Amino acid sequence: MIFMLTSFILSWIIFGLFADKKRFLGQLPTCYFAMILGFLTDFLVEAYPLWEYTAANKWEHFFVEYLDELGIYFVITYLFLQTLPKQKTFSTMFLHIFIWTIPSLLIELVALKIKAMEHHLWWNIYYSYICDWFLYFIFYKHHQLYAKEFPSTTRP
Repeated sequence: MIFMLTSFILSWIIFGLFADKKRFLGQLPTCYFAMILGFLTDFLVEAYPLWEYTAANKWEHFFVEYLDELGIYFVITYLFLQTLPKQKTFSTMFLHIFIWTIPSLLIELVALKIKAMEHHLWWNIYYSYICDWFLYFIFYKHHQLYAKEFPSTTRP
């Protein structure tokens, strides 16, 4: 619980310091999309427990999931989109996604180390890392699609 609360607060401090708020409306749909995916995976792992956030009771567990979605998922997605390279070639996007998978991986490793999160069944950190690549690619594509539909809201 302390880890998630700390992560939530740090996420929003980082957002306050580094986020380009002029881009807020253009990036909001993809940030919401990331949060919805987070809630969906949290719901799915209730039925098929590949991982879980450690919590003392159901209410704390519920609160921890909300902190994760409203903090880390939202802020990291926002900053990922904000820092997209101007030239979106395969190599620049590969490098960009690689750079952003590192903090995601480190956050999960810390959570595992301090027992704020546990992997179950066949899930491990390698699957999480592969999923991070997939998720960042999906977020990029979602944002790209949204930018085509509503270009005036995605300009800096």
